[in-house]
Amino acid sequence: GPMETYRYLSPMVNNLLPRIRTANNTAGLNIKVSEQILLDFDGSSLQTSEHPAGALYDIQALLQPNTDGYYIKTIQAIEEQFCNTKKADKPNRLFLLVNPAWKDKSSFGIFGAQKAQELILDRYETTYALDQFIVRGRQISLLKCWSSDWGLYATMNNGGDGKDKTMPAELIASYATRPEYKVIDAALKGVVSK
Repeated sequence: GPMETYRYLSPMVNNLLPRIRTANNTAGLNIKVSEQILLDFDGSSLQTSEHPAGALYDIQALLQPNTDGYYIKTIQAIEEQFCNTKKADKPNRLFLLVNPAWKDKSSFGIFGAQKAQELILDRYETTYALDQFIVRGRQISLLKCWSSDWGLYATMNNGGDGKDKTMPAELIASYATRPEYKVIDAALKGVVSK
């Protein structure tokens, strides 16, 4: 569940934030990372990396936001206070959404889809994502790494004798945008029938 994921995710982000270089000059001082738990039952938190060169170089990361309206309001508040890209007088500081619990606007339901599309999905680029699932009995991995396209990888079985001879996953297709299930199914169908 989310608390189990948080247990591994929080230290990873805490280690990552000081490694993101927003300014070269630290004057030999360490970058300080702090964490604020938002909702303790769903594993969400806000981590802030405070740069010794000044607040203009700080970074914030929202861990595990989900589709609840609370998180849309939280994202809006962080943008307003920290990195609002709509106002020229505010600095454009780095704000990360880490391991969000949505894939597209359908994750937000009928009433929240359009608002989520405008406030979040159209404005934040996916820089890294790995989704794994089963299609047609095959392990599928959908991988997005900035600045590459989405890669569709399938683990293919070697031989048809019923013995498990799993081979490493191989790239079977790539897409500029995250493919829907029917596109993934068609691509896999084409590879399996060869």
